[in-house]
Formats: sequence, C-alpha cells, structure tokens
Amino acid sequence: MKKLLIWTLMLSLTACNMIQRDDDQATAVAVEWGEAFFNCDYHAAEALSTPESRRWLQFAASNTTQHDLDLLKQHAAEVEATDFFPDANDTLRVVELAVSNSISPSIHAGESSQEEKALFHITVVKRNGSWLVRMADLPRSEKQSRD
Repeated sequence: MKKLLIWTLMLSLTACNMIQRDDDQATAVAVEWGEAFFNCDYHAAEALSTPESRRWLQFAASNTTQHDLDLLKQHAAEVEATDFFPDANDTLRVVELAVSNSISPSIHAGESSQEEKALFHITVVKRNGSWLVRMADLPRSEKQSRD
C-alpha cells in the first residue's frame, strides 16, 4: 500500500511539472510573439503563429503605415505576461499580455497613436510539440468600456 501511495505521489508530481513546463513555454511564446507583432515585425510573429494565422498577419502588415513605424521608432512596444488562463484542454492556453506603447489605429488615415498601456488576450495552442499563437482575428484591447 505504501509503495502504491509513493508511486501515485511521484506520478502526480511529474504530471504537475509537465503542466508547469507547458504553461511556462506557452507564456514565453505569447510574450515573444507579442514583442514581434506589436513592434510590426510580422515575419518574426509568423514564425510563432499557426499557419492559418498568416492571413491576419498579412492583413495587419498591409494596414501598417509609415506613421505607425515612425511612432514605434520613438517608443518601441513593450510586452509582459500579466495573467494566464489555463483551459481544460491541455493543448490550449490563453495568456494576457500587457503592452506598453502599442499602436492604436484611428478611423482617420495616418492618425494612429500609441496607447500607454493595453491588455490583450492571446490564444496559444500546442501543435506537433510546439506552442504557437493562433489568431482568429487581429488582437483587440481588453480595455473596459466606459458605458
């Protein structure tokens, strides 16, 4: 009975370590992707994204203006993981990123500005043993509505 208890305890500790390692890897990929994406390095972001995310990266790149790039040259976007939302599915994680100096598009062409701080929820999936960001659309700030 003691051996069974010890074996069960060791097995659960190993499982916890594997889950923690996956959580850490998913968070690291989300932060690295965020640093690339929010600084308009779409090629680097693509390397950390699922294949179906490519169209969203192309869309973002096609809507990036010289004004946006000039703003980022003055103050590069900075990214840090602030929260983590595990899913019951062991191959999906949602990581909350706090992004400083992100570009905020305007309805008027060429009038984008930088937001001091914005929160984004990034979905990360495990495919063929690697964690990749899965984009279903462009990232949107999780800012609370003033209503």
